[in-house]
Amino acid sequence: MADVKKVDSSMTQNSSGRTKLIVFAVIIGVCIITGSVLIAKGYLTIGWVNAQFDSLTDILNRSYGPFLFVLGTIIFILLQIPGVVPVILAPLIYGLPEAFLLTMVGINIGMIVTFLVARYFLHDHFAPKLENSRFGRFTKQLEKNGIFTMTFLRIVLWMFPPMNWLIGATNVRIRDYIIGNLIGLAPIIFIIQLTTKRLQSINSFWDLLQPETIGVIFALIIILIAIMWVRKRYFSVNEL
Repeated sequence: MADVKKVDSSMTQNSSGRTKLIVFAVIIGVCIITGSVLIAKGYLTIGWVNAQFDSLTDILNRSYGPFLFVLGTIIFILLQIPGVVPVILAPLIYGLPEAFLLTMVGINIGMIVTFLVARYFLHDHFAPKLENSRFGRFTKQLEKNGIFTMTFLRIVLWMFPPMNWLIGATNVRIRDYIIGNLIGLAPIIFIIQLTTKRLQSINSFWDLLQPETIGVIFALIIILIAIMWVRKRYFSVNEL
């Protein structure tokens, strides 16, 4: 009798797992198709932003503009559209501090939503498989040093959309995921927006030779050196 109950329970769990996978496939399929169609039709791209810049500036500078910008950024992330578009748009419309804050809020909310969706629909099915695969040591690294690993991944892969789904299927703690995102994304977004703001006001090449620009170059060099060192130290083939 007990064996029958175990079999029934196992069959129920398998059925529930398959249902979750199907629902997730539909969700991600709708998001990818919608985002792809919008891009194919010329919407929500850098070119579209340039063409609509005056209208966007007018709308986003109204009292409800910051809310619309954050909402739009979240939609970009959910539709798997490259987040570089709102990152570049923000400093063209707002001051640098406000642009940075709004972008960080929108991008991180979007990533948290995608992570939680993946955690609910994929975790139970894929987490055990990942632990027993060649990615096992990597997933353990996420569990033990989640903040550090997520920071590194964000610096290297930035907002690479599939990564949100993959990480959601692991056992990384939600807190570590959020903190790692914040730490890893902040310097890159700040550098891009500072550079964008600087390029907006230059009249000649010599205008680029300012302390801020030189500082950005040195920061990029330091980040690249740090990435290579961390990769060799913690993510080499021997380590994984």
